[in-house]
Amino acid sequence: MMNIDTIFFDAYGTLIDVRDYFHGLPVQVLKDIECDLDPHQFMEVWNEEFTNTMFDVIEEKRPFLNIRAIYGISLKDALLKHSIPVSDVRLDGLNMLCKQLLDEKCVISPSARNVIKTLKDDGMKMGIISNGDCGELLQHLGDVAKLFDDIIISENLGVYKPDHRIFKFALERLKTRPENALFVGDNIKIDIAGANNAGIYSIWYNKNGEQPEDGIKPHFTITGINEVLDIMKLMSPVPR
Repeated sequence: MMNIDTIFFDAYGTLIDVRDYFHGLPVQVLKDIECDLDPHQFMEVWNEEFTNTMFDVIEEKRPFLNIRAIYGISLKDALLKHSIPVSDVRLDGLNMLCKQLLDEKCVISPSARNVIKTLKDDGMKMGIISNGDCGELLQHLGDVAKLFDDIIISENLGVYKPDHRIFKFALERLKTRPENALFVGDNIKIDIAGANNAGIYSIWYNKNGEQPEDGIKPHFTITGINEVLDIMKLMSPVPR
C-alpha cells in the first residue's frame, strides 16, 4: 500500500471547468473579425498552432513566453493559415477578448470543490502545479486558493510542465518525496508524462474518453474528479 501524504492538481481542465470557454472562444473571435469560417474547424487549427508554439517553448526552441502570449502568437498563425492577416494592435484586442471570455466562463466545478474540501478536512497536503499565468489563475481559483498549501505556476518559474524541474520544485515546497505524492491532471502528454518522469504517482483525468499515448502510462485513470477520493481510500497516509 502506498503512503501518500501530498496530492497535486493541474488547474485548467482538471479543477477548473473550461468546456464552455473553449466552445465559445472560436465563435467570439470569428464574430469579432466578421469571418464566416466554421468555428469548430478553426479551433482545430488554432489548437494545433497553440500546441506547436507551446512545445517550442517547452523544448527551448524559443524563449519562455507566458500562456497569454502563446495564445496571441498561435491565434495570429491560425488566422494566417486562413489568409487573414491581423495587425499587432488588432491581435492585442483579440487576445483581450479571449481573456474576458476566460474570466466569464472558467469556474471551479462543484465536484472539484467537494474533492478539495474533503481532502483538506482529511489533513492531506495539497498543491497546484499549473501551466497558467499567475494573475489569471488566482482569479479563477477564487476562494478555493486558500485551501492549498502552495500554488506553483509556470509563469513564476519560467518552466512549463512536463519539465521535471517544476515538479521537483513543487515537491520541495511541500516538503514531500515523489513516492509520497500523487498528481492529478487531464493532459496525458503534459501532466501525466511530467508526473511520471518526476517519479510521482499519476492520475489521468480522462473525462473525454481519449486514447492513451504510446509510452505514457498513468498509474490510475478516472473519468470523474470525485474518483480521486476513491483512490485515496486505497492508500494509507504517512503517519503525522
